[in-house]
Amino acid sequence: MSIDRLRTIVELSVPTLFRQIAGGRVQCESEATLQLHLGRIIATAADLEIISERETFSVELEKPLRGAGGKRGRIDVWFRLTDDGGRAWRCAIELKFFKRENHREPNNRYDVFKDIARLESCGDVADLGYMLVATDHQHYIAQDAYSDATSDFDFRHGAVYAAGTELTYKTGGYGSPITLARDYRFRWAEGTTSLHYQLIEVSP
Repeated sequence: MSIDRLRTIVELSVPTLFRQIAGGRVQCESEATLQLHLGRIIATAADLEIISERETFSVELEKPLRGAGGKRGRIDVWFRLTDDGGRAWRCAIELKFFKRENHREPNNRYDVFKDIARLESCGDVADLGYMLVATDHQHYIAQDAYSDATSDFDFRHGAVYAAGTELTYKTGGYGSPITLARDYRFRWAEGTTSLHYQLIEVSP
């Protein structure tokens, strides 16, 4: 068992979820519903990855993170595969679902980078992390430009982040500067319809 098996589960589950949404099998009108259905599909995909009768699987939604005075928050979706030798492999997934009708800008973009930073720091509970962003609004995917005050927080299709770059929310009053430890290239999935998504792998 390895991180590759966690990756296989996620990379099967996420496109499956969005195909089900596009086909009308699943209705997702909130982040909580998205979270619920992703957890369900991950459980099914994990069954396909079980190769020994002694291997086990568990999944949790809203898993609390301990430490730092209890201020680390919760992981949206967390799952674990334990091999027949007792070695556990763990994956943490953060979700963001931005609807056009609930446009909350530019705070939403800041929150994505904040969650990526949190995933980078959760190596005590995860061996692999993912940031999943879903939206029905082209503002996050292909907006021509953002204001100078918030342009640091950019995950449009093709955008690139270089490790160690400080991101500053210049309008003030919402969040502290964020610096990520790793490089990221942002790519939205092709072929999606009304609900678009991108899946960003994060190494804790």
